[in-house]
Amino acid sequence: MKELAFVGKPVSRLGDPEKATGAARFGADFTLPGMLYAKIVRSPHAHAKILSIDASKALALDGVVAVATPEDTPQKRYGFGLGDETILAQEKVRFCGEAVAAIAATDPYVVEEALGLIEVQYEPLPAVFDAEEAMKPNAPLVHDDPASYEEGFIPFPVEPKGNIATHTEIVEGDVEKGFAESDLIVEERYSTVPIHQSYIEPHACLAQWDPDGKLTVWTCTQGHFVVRSLLAKALDLPMTSVKVVPMEIGGGFGGKVAAYVEPIAAVLAMKTGRAVQIVLTRQEELEDARPRCATVTEVKTGVKKDGTLVARTLKFIVDNGAYTDFGPGTAGASVEAARGPYRIPNVHFDGYSVWTNKFNTGPMRAPGFPQITFALESHMDVIAEKLGMDPVELRRKNGLRTGETTFAGTAPQKDVFMECLDKVVARIAEDPEKDAPDTGWGIGCGEWRTGGHPSGATLKINEDGTASLIIGAPDLTGSRTSIAQVAAEELGVRMDQLFTAVGDTDEAPLGPVSAGSMATYNLTNVVRKTARELREKLVALAAEHLQAEEEDIEIDEGVAFVRSARDKRATFADLVEGQQMAITMTTEALPPTHAFSVHGVKVHVDRETGRATVLRAIGALDCGKAINPLSVAGQIGGGLVQGLGQALCEQIVLEDGGVASRSFTDYKLLTAMDVPPVEPIIVEGDLSTSDGHGCKGIGEPVHVPTAGAVANAIYNAVGARLYELPMTPEKVHWALKQRSDT
Repeated sequence: MKELAFVGKPVSRLGDPEKATGAARFGADFTLPGMLYAKIVRSPHAHAKILSIDASKALALDGVVAVATPEDTPQKRYGFGLGDETILAQEKVRFCGEAVAAIAATDPYVVEEALGLIEVQYEPLPAVFDAEEAMKPNAPLVHDDPASYEEGFIPFPVEPKGNIATHTEIVEGDVEKGFAESDLIVEERYSTVPIHQSYIEPHACLAQWDPDGKLTVWTCTQGHFVVRSLLAKALDLPMTSVKVVPMEIGGGFGGKVAAYVEPIAAVLAMKTGRAVQIVLTRQEELEDARPRCATVTEVKTGVKKDGTLVARTLKFIVDNGAYTDFGPGTAGASVEAARGPYRIPNVHFDGYSVWTNKFNTGPMRAPGFPQITFALESHMDVIAEKLGMDPVELRRKNGLRTGETTFAGTAPQKDVFMECLDKVVARIAEDPEKDAPDTGWGIGCGEWRTGGHPSGATLKINEDGTASLIIGAPDLTGSRTSIAQVAAEELGVRMDQLFTAVGDTDEAPLGPVSAGSMATYNLTNVVRKTARELREKLVALAAEHLQAEEEDIEIDEGVAFVRSARDKRATFADLVEGQQMAITMTTEALPPTHAFSVHGVKVHVDRETGRATVLRAIGALDCGKAINPLSVAGQIGGGLVQGLGQALCEQIVLEDGGVASRSFTDYKLLTAMDVPPVEPIIVEGDLSTSDGHGCKGIGEPVHVPTAGAVANAIYNAVGARLYELPMTPEKVHWALKQRSDT
């Protein structure tokens, strides 16, 4: 078999030189002559009726061109998970910071001044800020008539009951019988707080309304086809009247999936007839940019004396905030995976997504899985200790093996979970200082399901023999590079002979959102098929051109030659003869694929201050085929470090429903000084069902187990068990004090 030229080889990320030199154009970089600058008027109340909006003073300010109020927007609802949102608040506001009006002016300083001149009269209403309180029958209702809402972009089965937007129930086996047969039952409660995706680039977009009725939006987005769909719905326009152009994006992590600021910019553009730009401040990002949700996990597990897991009940509560967004998916998918990567025959799981009068939340890197896995993996260590069993052996005894069914419905083709676990454990065993005082290692195991999505690609040979590939998924993670590697491999060209672009919604075939670890998994599949078909056409042309049989034609580096007479050759330019040869291919949604991930984390805890310092981190990932090992290793490191932030320090602080965190000054992120050496372990071999060389989605699973590993490491270092994220020095300190007092 011929050795692969590009697939499986480390390749530098496409677009890096442009980003390094500043040539790349991000959302805020795109401007148009005569454009207006816009700002959003936000509610100071968590729950209130809107009595009146007076914009007269703002409109009198020199430079203000327009003010958009709810009356300027279509009176209809839209949304990602349920049609419960409006472009601007209608009749009442449901959280502090909700958009009430918007101002467009010729100067950014003028529009800032005009914000204080909009007079809005409110009648405050009772509010609810805790998801468990919101679930009670007498709680204030966030939505008065949610049953009247239409389905959202993703048709989740939403059947609201009070403030409970969705309830997912999973029952398998006989859980009561399982508990009765157990030798030990462990019951615990864990919780997490909201955290921000913390991308470098804030939300930014520019909207233009043409006289012919065409809306064009340039935006930093993870899914421009999703934005097009939501804009068309919100503005009551056909999709043909909306074009969305994806810009380079300075990070997303799920926070730039749906349409947030784009509808507001579009309304102002349609009202003024001029291009309108909105760029959020970091404060606005923290107030209204859909961070990771707060959660509560209540878990009860029954186990035999020998460590066999027998039964589990679990309740997982997702605090949606004021609107649904991806809450149903977060709650539903997480409880589907509430066994963890283990065999448990008897289960009863309940997942709830709940409305509260807090900022809207949304997807963030493996929505729900890091939160629930923090609970499950901490819980596994607690069970092991109560049994007097090594926590690694407990995982080995119950871990999924070759051929056993994962929660995603897949069956591993090799013992890949054990391979990930064993390789991490082997690295830990080699640590000469693993028994140092107040120092401990912790293990965390996780998994993720990558969904299939209808996808397309256009591949063409240009007149000069070079090739161009157009895809419809923004490149956040280096996916464009991996996809180009597959195209170059299958077509028979060098990487420098292939130009790969992310096209806008008018020119590119439908692509998956660059989230959920879907882009590379889905697009390598369709790109490989497209490249093969185009190559077959080139082989047929070459056989005719070189007077040879098709089976005797080889292609390499953009040249076709006769295998038995290699001097008989023709370039791609010779074959297309000054024309273009193009193929567009689309495929249906792929079946889901599944990946395991295992992390090992070493911490040292200062007993006086409670500060946990991460000294070393190991991440093993089941990736199928590593299309670009350089990218896979980078994802392992990035996902693990982001998980450390959630585990130790990140939190959006709320006061009476409003956001007290104002910037990254008081929203604590890990700095370069806090990041330990990260050792990536790439585990290949359990190939996906995709035709894209068997790769799996990797962006999410590398992030899932980290917090659980850190919690277990802290416990192993000083004996303090933490049940709430983040595990700040204060919490560790008080956990140690409580332990010493008992």
